[in-house]
Amino acid sequence: MKQPARVTNWWQAVDRRTFGKGVVAFATLLSMSGCSSEEELNGDTLTLQQQHGWNVGAKDRRLVFSGKPMQRDAAGSGDWQVYTDPARLISAWQPRQAVWQPFFVPTLIQALREESLRSQIRPIMSRRMQEAFRRGQTLQQDLLSQVTNGSETFFIADLPGPEAVAFGAGMASGVDLMLAFDNWPHPHGVVRSHDTLAALLTFAEVVQKQRESLPDGAPGLLLLDNDRLAPYVDESSQFDNRYLASAPGAAELQQRGVKQVMYITPNRGRRNESDDLNALFVEYQAAQMGVEMFPLTDLVPVTETVERTEPNGTTQTVRETHYYYGGGLSSHLGFFLLYSFLLPRPMLYYPMYAGGGFAGRGVARGDLRRPAGVRRPNYQARPRPTMFSGRGVGGRRGVGRRKPSGFGRTTVRSSGGRVTGLGSRSRMGRRSGSFGRGRGFSL
Repeated sequence: MKQPARVTNWWQAVDRRTFGKGVVAFATLLSMSGCSSEEELNGDTLTLQQQHGWNVGAKDRRLVFSGKPMQRDAAGSGDWQVYTDPARLISAWQPRQAVWQPFFVPTLIQALREESLRSQIRPIMSRRMQEAFRRGQTLQQDLLSQVTNGSETFFIADLPGPEAVAFGAGMASGVDLMLAFDNWPHPHGVVRSHDTLAALLTFAEVVQKQRESLPDGAPGLLLLDNDRLAPYVDESSQFDNRYLASAPGAAELQQRGVKQVMYITPNRGRRNESDDLNALFVEYQAAQMGVEMFPLTDLVPVTETVERTEPNGTTQTVRETHYYYGGGLSSHLGFFLLYSFLLPRPMLYYPMYAGGGFAGRGVARGDLRRPAGVRRPNYQARPRPTMFSGRGVGGRRGVGRRKPSGFGRTTVRSSGGRVTGLGSRSRMGRRSGSFGRGRGFSL
C-alpha cells in the first residue's frame, strides 16, 4: 500500500538563516509601504527643538564653524566661558535703555540652556568679522559721534549673522544694540546660526564694557542675520530653522522720536530690502519716515604710513589700515552731504591717525564738499510681491506678512517616543522648498 505523502509545514521547511533573511525583507517591505512603527511629527521648527533638543534628529553630529575657533575673545580675555551662561550673555547684549527693550529677541542665546550646545560653542573670528568691526568703529567714532540729532535715526543692520554681531560691537560706544536672532542652531541648519552665537561670545565682553558708559538718548541699532531666508532645498539633508525678521513698526519708532531709518547692507550688490522687510519699509515711508540704504563697503580700507609713539617715548613709522567713506580723507566727511538727515556739529574733525591714536583736523560745516566718485544708493521702498506678501501674522512682529506653507517647519521621524531621523520617509531625498511636508502629526 502506497504511503501518503508527508505534509511539512512551511516554517519547518525553511532553515534559520533563510528565515532571518525573510524577516528582514518583510520588515523592509512594511517600512516601504508605510506600515512601520515610526511616526512622523511635523511642526514649527523651534517648537520641535525646544521639546526634543536643539540638535533633534542629529545628536551624533557636531557643529562646524565658518570662522576660526579662538582661545581668547575680542577683548583678549580667556574667561569667555562665563558668557556661555545664557543669563550672562543676555545681560551683555540686551539694550541699556528701557525704550528699546521690547525689541530685543533673546531666542538664539536661550539655546545655550542646553549643555550639549554650550560644550561646543566657543569664540570664532574671520576676516569679514574683523572688517565689519572696523567699519562699525569708523561709522560710529568718525562720523555718527559728530551728529547732533542721532536719536532721530533708527539703524537696521541686515548682514550675515557673525558680521552683524561684529559690526554692532564696533558701533556699541554710541548706539543701543538690539538682537533679532529668532531661531536655534542645528548641525544641519539652513541658517548657520551657531556661527552667530559664537560671534556673540566673541564680542560679549567688548560690548558689555561699552554698554556701561552708553549715553542716555543713544539711537537704536537692530541687528539682523540676512541669512535667515537662506535657500531651503532638501529636507533629508537640511533642517529648516529659517525665520522672519522682527522689527518695530512705524508708530513704535515715531513714539520714540525716530524720523529716519538707515538700512545697512553688506555691499552695493543689494538693491532692495530683504523680502520679509518689504511691507514694513513701505509702512515706514507711508508714515512719512525716510528710509535710506547704506552699503557697508562704502567704508573703504586704506593702508597708510603713520608715526606711532612707543611706551618708551620713541616713535616708529608703521603701516596701518584705516577705513574712510569713499576711500579717502577728501570724501570722508562728505558723507554728511549725501546723508543730510544726519546733522553734523558746526565744527567737524577729519580723522588723522598719529601717535597710535585718533586726532583730528577741524573743518567747518560750511566747508564740506560733496565727495567725488561715491554716491548714495538710489533706493526707495516699493510694494512688491514676495513669498511673504498677504495678510499679516503675529501682531507687531509680523505686520503685513504671511508665512508660506511649510516655512520654518520640520518633519522628524520617531519611534517609541525617541526621534530617529529627519524628514519624511516617503519623500527622502526629494526637493522640498518652502511648502508642506505631507502627512503626520502636526505640532
